[in-house]
Amino acid sequence: MVPCTGRLQPEHLLKSFEAGADLVCIIACDEGNCHHLEGSRRAKLRVEFVDRMLAEIGLGTGRIMLFHLPGSAQEDMALGAANVSQPEHPLSQNPLAQQLQQIRDEVVARLKTLAPNPLRSATPCEAADGPYEVEETDDSED
Repeated sequence: MVPCTGRLQPEHLLKSFEAGADLVCIIACDEGNCHHLEGSRRAKLRVEFVDRMLAEIGLGTGRIMLFHLPGSAQEDMALGAANVSQPEHPLSQNPLAQQLQQIRDEVVARLKTLAPNPLRSATPCEAADGPYEVEETDDSED
């Protein structure tokens, strides 16, 4: 997790694929409603760059998904100035919950269309967790 998606670097995304992720999902603020002003735009450019890089190295495109949710910069400023709290919605009527469910559904649908990441079987993490043989040595002195 990063404080702003604008801080996300290509190496962060590539590390996820190196670790065996089939897909990486990034959720950014709407471009016009970000505390850090340019964060969402920077994230979009970096996602496009890494997507092209994945195609070049043979993993294919479509393994990175970027979504935008309403940021809170404008609302925070308005509510802070008026000293008002945000209204509570029942979960079924909560617009954010509905957007998150839609994102989840899109990610699941995309995962069903992707071939498994071929780097997954070569990851050190899985090798350490999987079955492996340990050669026993006799360290005692004769």
